[in-house]
Amino acid sequence: MKGILVALVTPFNNKEELNLDALTTLINFDLTRGADGFWVLGTTGEFNMLNIEEKMQVAKKVMDIAKGKVLLGINENSTYNSSKLAKYYIDLGADGIFSIPPLYHKTDEKGIIQYYTALSKFGVDLYVYNIPSTVGYNIPLDILRKLAEEDIIQGIKYTTSDFESLINYFKSLKEVNKNINVYAGNDKFALISFLYGIDGIVSGIGNFAPEIVSQLYKNVKEGKIADALKYQQMLDKLVDATSLSDYPSGIKIALRYRGLDVGPVRKPLEENITADSTIYYTLKELNL
Repeated sequence: MKGILVALVTPFNNKEELNLDALTTLINFDLTRGADGFWVLGTTGEFNMLNIEEKMQVAKKVMDIAKGKVLLGINENSTYNSSKLAKYYIDLGADGIFSIPPLYHKTDEKGIIQYYTALSKFGVDLYVYNIPSTVGYNIPLDILRKLAEEDIIQGIKYTTSDFESLINYFKSLKEVNKNINVYAGNDKFALISFLYGIDGIVSGIGNFAPEIVSQLYKNVKEGKIADALKYQQMLDKLVDATSLSDYPSGIKIALRYRGLDVGPVRKPLEENITADSTIYYTLKELNL
C-alpha cells in the first residue's frame, strides 16, 4: 500500500462508548477526498484506551467499509494476546497487520524478533510500528534489518521528529530488502519524505483534511514541488493547531468543525478551549 494512509480515529459517543456508525461517514469522507488507505487502531485511534473486544468491533466495521485498503493494529504486549487478535483480523480478511514492540515488560533482541516472527506466521503483510516517543525506546536498526532481510516483516511505520534517523532507517532497510515499505508517521515530514522516496505517509491530519495531504502527494508525483510546498505549509499549520491539546483530541475537534462528529477522546485525555479556538480559526484561514 503506497501514498496517503489515514491514521484513523476511533469514534465514541458522549458516554465514551464506541460509535461504529460514525466510521462509515468518516471513511467515505476520506476516500472521496484522496485517501489511499487506513492505518487503524494506532495512536490516533486510541488503541491503548480499548480492550481486545472493542478492537475487534472496530476492525470488523472498518473492514466492512474499506476492505482492501486497511492495515489493522494489534499493539498488545504479550505474544498470546497479539496472536489471538491477529487471528481474528485474518479471519476478517485483513490486508495487513501492524504492532508496536512489547511496551511495558520490555524484552531483549531475541524476544522482539520472536514477537514479530510469531505474528508473521499468519500469512499477511506485517508492519512494525516504531514510535519511540511513546513506547519508550527505539527499535535498534540491526533488529529491523534482520526482520526485513529474512522477510519476516514487509514494512515499518516510523514516527519520529528526527528526520535524519528516519532517512537512515529508510535507506538501510531498503538496502537489505528493496521491497519493504517504509512509512513516515509525522505529517510535517510529508513533502521531504516523498522527495526522498519514502513509500507513504500515515497521516493524522488526513482524518479531517485528506485533500491537503493527497494534493501534496499528487503534486510531488507530477514534479510540481513549489505547489507541493504550499500544501506542506498548510499541513504544518494544521499540525501545530491540533497539537495544542491532548492527542488526538485536536484531530477530533477539527473533524467536528468539518461536520463529522466522532465524539470526544476517552478520559483522562482532555480537550482545551485554546486548542478549540485555534483549530477553528486555522480551518477558516485555510478554507476548510
